[in-house]
Amino acid sequence: MRVTAYIRQKDAAKNDLTSRATVYFRVRDKGLDIKCASELQINPNHWSQERQGYKSRVALVDDDARNLFDTSVKELTGIITREYYIGANSDWLKRLIFAYHHPSAYQMGSGMVVSKSFVVWAERYLQSKHFDRHQECNTRCLIAKVTHFETSKGNGFTMNIDSMTADDLREFESFLINECAISLNTICTNMTLLRTVCNWVRKQGVTTNDPFFGYEMPKALYGTPYFLTIQERDQVLSCDLSDDAELAEYRDMFMFQCMVGCRHGDLVTFTPKNIIDGVLEYIPIKTKGKSGAVVRVPLIPKAMAIVNGHDHGEDEPLFPRRFNFKFNVAIRRILKRAGVNRVVTVINPRTRQEEKKPICDVATSHLARRTFIGNLYRQVKDPNLVASMSGHANGSVAFQRYRAIDDDMKKSLIELIQ
Repeated sequence: MRVTAYIRQKDAAKNDLTSRATVYFRVRDKGLDIKCASELQINPNHWSQERQGYKSRVALVDDDARNLFDTSVKELTGIITREYYIGANSDWLKRLIFAYHHPSAYQMGSGMVVSKSFVVWAERYLQSKHFDRHQECNTRCLIAKVTHFETSKGNGFTMNIDSMTADDLREFESFLINECAISLNTICTNMTLLRTVCNWVRKQGVTTNDPFFGYEMPKALYGTPYFLTIQERDQVLSCDLSDDAELAEYRDMFMFQCMVGCRHGDLVTFTPKNIIDGVLEYIPIKTKGKSGAVVRVPLIPKAMAIVNGHDHGEDEPLFPRRFNFKFNVAIRRILKRAGVNRVVTVINPRTRQEEKKPICDVATSHLARRTFIGNLYRQVKDPNLVASMSGHANGSVAFQRYRAIDDDMKKSLIELIQ
């Protein structure tokens, strides 16, 4: 096996003192010939291929600069030689060279290159889990934001799992606020996910560093949940949409979701096999890798009528797979067509101030889930029983957001002391 350093730009004007050529490293062995660029640069007129460094006599370059460059070339050549193994490829060479230039991001030892980059470990975290598309999208969005943050800092800055501090987290939070222009609730979600990944990395034994020690997590803010009443739900169900087949199909999906309380990610996976003796039975994708608990929801006649109104084979989905954002747009159109425009109070996600909006302007597929949970809780007021059909764990903090205390519930309580 042989390692050589070289440059591709061989010629430059005799008096050109500004041109820079990148130093490449080449590894050749039986059946192997791989190359990779380093971050070392030199004026082409000063390069000696024989010496693989500066020429013996170079004017206008001080001894310290020449010695540092020549030492770096020799060190990299030695590292590549020592770390080489049968089966090495260009990715291995690329990581090795990057590790040399960014020792704070990588740690070398035991013949292996162990990444210390948060982005690298976030990718490994993602690969180790079996997430649904929504959870995977959230993780990939976080990785993109961290990468953007690192680029904005410049100078080869890396979010390093060994050296990351609470100050780095506060700076990243400020970056999300000022540069990404996202809501404070979304920032809270991003920081919570970042903490989850860091905790997972520590459990792998890769680091003992806890950057969240001394960092105060931002708090998510949610208003009182709003949802369709039973009357509004039935008003949408009976709305004539015979002039728009696609919208009618979306309406069926939305109404079925209102009657079973599932998440949109589960809704599009249901087939006739999920309905057993008039009961919808499924394991929510979000909790499949955790509790694996089966959710069973008896179907009311209106829900069964929707199912029976669609032609599908035994293994075919009950409803066609649709993009969630198109589904949300369709839901708003459907509510407007049905005349469901009750004004509700919402929290502006960026200003955190309350605003009054028609429910048809702020509806999403999650409104269906709230409609199912909210109306059940009005009648039963037993969170564990309702949670057993919504897929929430007993005592779930998230479930508390669905427990809207409305005026009818308050009146029923007051009547108990008359």
